[in-house]
Amino acid sequence: MKVKRTASIPVLAVMCASLLLQACGAKGSSEPGEGGSSDKLIELVFSTHWVGEDGKADIVQQIVNDFNAQYEGKAKVSIDAIPDDDVYQDKMKTNLSTNSLPDIFTFYYNPVESKRYYSSGKLLDLTPYMSDEWKGNLKEDVLATGRFNDQLLAIPLEQMVTPIFYNQSLLEQAGIQQFPQTWDEVIDAAEALKKNDIYAFAMGTGENAWSAMLLYSYLVSSIGGPDVLEQGLDDPAYVQAAEMLKQLFAYSPKDAVGATYQQYASHYLNEKAAMIVNGPWMISEFLEKGGETLAAKMGVGTSPSAKDGAGNQGALISGIGWTMAGKKQDNAQRAEYTAKFIEFFTHPDNAKKIFLESGEIFESTNYPIEPSDQVDAISQEILSKLNAAPQTYDYFEGMTGSAVKIEFPTALSGLVLGQFTAEQFVDMLKKASME
Repeated sequence: MKVKRTASIPVLAVMCASLLLQACGAKGSSEPGEGGSSDKLIELVFSTHWVGEDGKADIVQQIVNDFNAQYEGKAKVSIDAIPDDDVYQDKMKTNLSTNSLPDIFTFYYNPVESKRYYSSGKLLDLTPYMSDEWKGNLKEDVLATGRFNDQLLAIPLEQMVTPIFYNQSLLEQAGIQQFPQTWDEVIDAAEALKKNDIYAFAMGTGENAWSAMLLYSYLVSSIGGPDVLEQGLDDPAYVQAAEMLKQLFAYSPKDAVGATYQQYASHYLNEKAAMIVNGPWMISEFLEKGGETLAAKMGVGTSPSAKDGAGNQGALISGIGWTMAGKKQDNAQRAEYTAKFIEFFTHPDNAKKIFLESGEIFESTNYPIEPSDQVDAISQEILSKLNAAPQTYDYFEGMTGSAVKIEFPTALSGLVLGQFTAEQFVDMLKKASME
């Protein structure tokens, strides 16, 4: 059974916060010369998607500025921005295959994809640069996911927690006083909401079908148990979950097939849909759209239970998301300052700033939350629910390769439109997993 990780809530020591960065691609920077001279400025490129309109863009830029100020005249980091996380991930994979990785970059942790980075021989081993202070700031059990062949090749950044956000006001208008505890209750709630001309779920099949993919993850795991996503696609839970997901799409916006995140999220933000599966990075969207008034209506829902299912009510999708790495350097000084930047970025002070501004929880860094810290109510509720969760689930996309990720939206569109049965939907995913 998957071990539940806990995060302390305010006033106690808490898992640090994270920046579900948005991705960006970059070109490698030029070398200053063999060996590097101590008086020559070391210039490094940090590729990231936490730029532009991303809720973490300002704090990430500030961290880069602070690093540059601390090492003025010695090292300088420049941001290479790609404001789309899917484009960014594709760019990094291309850079990996063409030996053109930027100096510092991130990739999404995935047992399949991460191994490609780790086994490439192109990542910087951070072990020689790991000071006692840096080591003391990090959790060794989390660092284990960044280790490969006795090398530390990446630092996990965030604990990706994706609850089911719900609009309490809309539920109450439909006569629903508490978040559904079972999937049967979810259907009953969806029917009640429909009578009030409210969609139950904001989701779509466009792009990577993010929210629908997360909902599918909840369905599969509540039926098959917290380890089902580690067992391949033969478990009958996948077909049962597909049938339920198709049923729930009947209570989603009419433009759901082909809808992008921005399109279906707007239904939730405009209070036309009552529920959406997403992460803490959406808190900034609540505040931007409706300020404290809209944010005050938000509740944090956990997994309903399935009849005769192996998963427990109250579980949450929670796992390692973005990880940070550096490319292997021929120049000793470039390698040193690459490691220094990664250490600086993951320092408790910076992790805490990210948490307080975005609500995202760092998986790897320890830092204290003081009574005087202003932690928004939604972040506090996420942490509270995470602490109380009897189980944690992985998410479907994170446990499969890129071919399955690409196939999922197409297969899902066909499922929703009635072109494929649930069995055919799963067969398409199986076929993709073998590519």
